[in-house]
Amino acid sequence: MFQILRTFISVYETHNFTRTADTLFLSQPTVSSQIKKLEDHLNTKLFIRNGKQEIVPTPAAEFLYPRIIKMIEEWEDVLLHIGNDPDVRETCVIACTKTCGIHLLAQYAPALTEKFPMIDFHFPILGYQEIVHGVEQAKFDFGLIEWAERSEHLNRYLLVEDELVVAGDSESNYWILNENKNPLRELNDRYLRRNNLSPTIIKSNSNEMIESLINNGAGRAILSKRVIHDDIPFETLDSDNFRNFYFLTREEIIPDLLQDVALFIRESLTDTL
Repeated sequence: MFQILRTFISVYETHNFTRTADTLFLSQPTVSSQIKKLEDHLNTKLFIRNGKQEIVPTPAAEFLYPRIIKMIEEWEDVLLHIGNDPDVRETCVIACTKTCGIHLLAQYAPALTEKFPMIDFHFPILGYQEIVHGVEQAKFDFGLIEWAERSEHLNRYLLVEDELVVAGDSESNYWILNENKNPLRELNDRYLRRNNLSPTIIKSNSNEMIESLINNGAGRAILSKRVIHDDIPFETLDSDNFRNFYFLTREEIIPDLLQDVALFIRESLTDTL
């Protein structure tokens, strides 16, 4: 049954039987058969074909998905701890954006590892949408992102506010933008339109590169005040001047030790940063 449930999860996430078959090393008829068995067992339709390739989840599949994630997590927790091995170690994956990782999590990691010495922590740096989807799909235990991102499958906790400023020499005619669309890029675009500014644009696909350019006097941009050097001039913003750092968890956290980690992060980071 667990193989069928894993097949359901993959079809739900990929919206495609062929990609699920390739990912799970199954034949496409086997994938179709397993989904049909699950639908027959539940007496409900889980997916609707939308054209030749795309598979659309039904409301029943939307309801089922987070609950199957929870079931599999619980079973994996049982397998990990069966036999009461005193040396068993948990793994905790906290996915974070670069800003949250460098300027929030890195400062607090020593306290976290000291508090939970029996946990192996992983801190991957990813885009915020990938983090949201990864926590939803139980690929990551927790997420740290800036900007609000709503999800019916996740809990979101405010940790700390982050002040945004216009950083760089006000006489510079260069403005540095991320070539990828993201909330901070959209904020920069709005600021330029609202103030009728037409600077020469420098683009980069790396926030770290943009921060380094600003800190080396190459132009201006709206950035977190946390990332600019003390000698870099900046101007405060009249609006859109704060964003929030959020901690993401699934609605129910398994195992118990990770519940303690989540509580520790929420209470300690909020109190100290």
